[in-house]
Amino acid sequence: MGSITRAVHDVGTALWWGGTLMGTFAMNPAVEVLDDPEERGKMVDEGWARFQPYAAVGLTASIITHFMMRRNPPRRPSSTYVTVARIKDALLGAAVVSSIASLALGEYSTHYEPDAYTPMESATTPTEDTPEPVEKAQGGLSIASWVQILSGLGLLVTSAILTSEREK
Repeated sequence: MGSITRAVHDVGTALWWGGTLMGTFAMNPAVEVLDDPEERGKMVDEGWARFQPYAAVGLTASIITHFMMRRNPPRRPSSTYVTVARIKDALLGAAVVSSIASLALGEYSTHYEPDAYTPMESATTPTEDTPEPVEKAQGGLSIASWVQILSGLGLLVTSAILTSEREK
C-alpha cells in the first residue's frame, strides 16, 4: 500500500500544481491576445471553471494520502523527518487556503457585474475600465496565485525529502 499511496499522493499534487502553474503563467496572460476586454474575463473564467474540479480532486487526494502516510511514520523518525513532515502539513494548509482564495477572488473579479464579464487585460491585470474593487481583488488573486505556486513547489520538495528519510 505504501507505493500506491505515494503514487496517488504525487499524482494528486502534480495535477493540482501543474494545472495551477499552467493557468497562472500561460492561460491568464494568453487572454491578452483577445481584442475585447470582456471576452478576456469570460475566457479566464471558463478556463479556470473547467480546471477547478480536477484541481480539487488532485489536492484532496494529496491531502488524504499525506495524512495516511503521516499515520505510518518510520519506526525511528529522525528529527529531519519530523520537521519536514510538519512543514508539509503547513504547506498543505497554505495550498488549501490559497486555492479557496483564488477561486473566490477569481469569481468575484470576473462576475463583478451581474450580467456581464468584467473587462480586464488578464486575470490579474486590470484595464482602465476595470472597477476599483475588482482591481483590488486581482491584486489579492496575484498573491494567492503565488502562494499556490510556492506551496506546490514546497510540497514537491518536502515529499522528496520525506521519501528519502523513510528509506534510511
